Amino acid sequence: MKIAGIVLAGGLSTRMGKDKAQLLLAEQTLLSRAVLLLESASLQKVFVSGQYPLFSCIPDLHKQLGPIGGLHACVEHLFGLYDALFIMPVDMPLLSEIECKQLIEQYAQHPQGVFFEQVTFPMILPLNKQLKEYLSEALLSPQKKQRSLYRLLKTLKIQPVNYQQQDDFRFQNNNTPQEWKICQEMHSKLSD
Repeated sequence: MKIAGIVLAGGLSTRMGKDKAQLLLAEQTLLSRAVLLLESASLQKVFVSGQYPLFSCIPDLHKQLGPIGGLHACVEHLFGLYDALFIMPVDMPLLSEIECKQLIEQYAQHPQGVFFEQVTFPMILPLNKQLKEYLSEALLSPQKKQRSLYRLLKTLKIQPVNYQQQDDFRFQNNNTPQEWKICQEMHSKLSD
């Protein structure tokens, strides 16, 4: 089973006010942290959805269409080369190798794809014709709700799996300066 890692980092970061991928946590950018995390999960190769010179990047084919747009470009680029995609956003720096490996183990039991219930990301999707066709159709729709991740998960019957409730903090996205401040404080506590 060949699984490629995808770090979604092509967003505009408008609510944060600066590029989230370049934020520093423990002297490391969030983008570097995410790539290293997926590499530690023993994936075949890790790609970045976005444009960053020092990484293996896949730029969006259709600009400003959110995660679905980035995912579409990755599927088009990697189709036929890998069996599945392990997808995570760049702004989830507290995610650990434990959750990544747990999701990979769950994917072995649920080959239709898996995600952690109530958090959407990270997820593993089989890189198949059904996903490719779904994304192409979703991008053609003028309705934004047709391009939601929730709709993708529901339509393709991706399997939700449980995680330990005490690990909720690991799945927090950082979209605003306030969320980023909380993340930094949590990281500091974890490092003590």
